[in-house]
Amino acid sequence: MTVCLTSFHIVDDAVRLPSSLVHPRARVAGYATAAVLVVVGTLWANGGLDSAGTPVRAGPGKEIDQHLFHTRLVGAHVTTVKKFGENTRMLVVNAWVTNPTRETLGTYGTDDNVFGHGVFLHWRSQDGPRPEPIDAQAIAGDTLFRSLQPRLPTYVAVQYRLAAATRVPDHVTVALADYERTESGILDPRGYWEWKARRHETRYETNPLTHKSGRVTHIIPVLVADVTLPVRR
Repeated sequence: MTVCLTSFHIVDDAVRLPSSLVHPRARVAGYATAAVLVVVGTLWANGGLDSAGTPVRAGPGKEIDQHLFHTRLVGAHVTTVKKFGENTRMLVVNAWVTNPTRETLGTYGTDDNVFGHGVFLHWRSQDGPRPEPIDAQAIAGDTLFRSLQPRLPTYVAVQYRLAAATRVPDHVTVALADYERTESGILDPRGYWEWKARRHETRYETNPLTHKSGRVTHIIPVLVADVTLPVRR
C-alpha cells in the first residue's frame, strides 16, 4: 500500500488525510497584500495525508495521547439524519475525549486547536467517493454542543456526509494527529497549540475568498495512532 498524506494529504488508497492535514496556521508570501488562505477546514474537509511514519495500531477503546486531547475511539455507525434541511446519510465516528489542559477547547470550527481537525479517516477508492467531514459535536443527553471543558471526559460524534455512491465497509480506520505547544510568542505570550510537524510543505495556492495567490506553508502532522473500528448499520 502506498501512502501519501495531504491535509488529510494521504494519497494512498487507504488513508487520506484531508486537506485539513495541512495545518491551518498557514503563512502566505509572494504578494504585497498577503492573502491568508482559509485552510483550517480544507485539509480536514478534503482528507489526504502524506506518509507520516508508523503510527501505533490500536483497537476500539484504547486511550490515545494526542497531548492536546486524550482520545478513546469507541465505534462507528451509519445513520440517516435531517441535516441542512434534507435527509442526509452519514458515517459517524464516536469517541470519548478528555481535554487535559486548563483551557476550554472546541470540537469543530475554524480554530487550530479543535478536536475534529486532528481526526483523519482512511479511505479506499474502491469504496466510492470519500466521506466529507461536516461536523464534530459533543453530546450530553439530549444536548449538543461544541466545547470540551478541562479534565471532563466528553462523548463526541465526528460526522461524515456520505455520497449516494459511497459504500461503507464493515470496518474503518481512523488516524489521530499529535499536537505540541509553543510556550511563548511575540503577539501572544500565552503560547498556542498546533500539530506536531513531521515536515512542512509549501505550495502555490489561491485564496478561495479573495482570489489572491501566493505560496503557503502547511504543517504535515505526525500521526500517533491508527484505530480500526467496526461499523454498525
